[in-house]
Amino acid sequence: MASIAIIGQGYMGNAHAAAWASAGQADSIKYICTPRPKEGSVPVASKAKYISDLDVIINDADVKYVSVCTPTPTHKDIAVALLAAGKHVLLEKPVALTVADAKVVADAAAKSSGSLMVAHVVRFFLGYQKLREVSESGELGKLLSVHARRFSPKPTWATWLGDESQSGGMLVDFSIHDFDQLNMYLGKPVEVFAAQSSPTGPAEITIKYEGGGVGHVQSFMNAAEGVPFTSTIDLLGTAGIAHYEFSAISATEESASGNNAGVNSWHVFSSKGNTVEQIATDDPYGRQVKYFFDQA
Repeated sequence: MASIAIIGQGYMGNAHAAAWASAGQADSIKYICTPRPKEGSVPVASKAKYISDLDVIINDADVKYVSVCTPTPTHKDIAVALLAAGKHVLLEKPVALTVADAKVVADAAAKSSGSLMVAHVVRFFLGYQKLREVSESGELGKLLSVHARRFSPKPTWATWLGDESQSGGMLVDFSIHDFDQLNMYLGKPVEVFAAQSSPTGPAEITIKYEGGGVGHVQSFMNAAEGVPFTSTIDLLGTAGIAHYEFSAISATEESASGNNAGVNSWHVFSSKGNTVEQIATDDPYGRQVKYFFDQA
């Protein structure tokens, strides 16, 4: 197997290392690239070398797969350099802070012998996948609307997240998951109505879609202490409804895997019957890297 590199060693870098280990590739992690390398600081990557020079990864032909888990302002330059070197790049969302920079990355991917995948991990949560399967089966009929909510206390694990010039703000860094889901279900957005009371919300966004569907996103990134990270999604169709809800035991999104959920369940009510299911365990980050590896 070709080698793996992980760029960035914050929370997401560690999450990707654990995901690669979950996918059976722990020993293939060759480099952890971070400004302040510390040997052994990612225990699951026991064979990794800790470096600070990105060029080492770019120039190592043995490295084929790279997780980019750095702050958003660095995404464009890192991704473009890796793609130019023919690497397969798993780039944490959002792609970039501006549409122009995102297009630069997309153009680099189009010219590369490598591949680019943006890490929208919510797509790999079992509950979200279950609702997608139900919708695609036709059980709900034609989708009329999708409503998504996402709440968390103010994040404390990375100070740059609170700086809109660095993270893009709540809607770009946090609500992006919900916009991604709405677009997957409803298609091309044509009109947006939005109101936001402060940079951390709450924000209410209603979106009209080309096919006639309506989506709504509700976001809040400054919930009271003790309120756990929570996300929900509701699908309303001509033949039924579907709902998924996740609520972490911990108050942070970053701990939000199905293995520590306070609530993790989905249900469907339709003309074909009713289904309610609790999800006991989940490994969305692991499934994400497996998908990336298989598609690269």
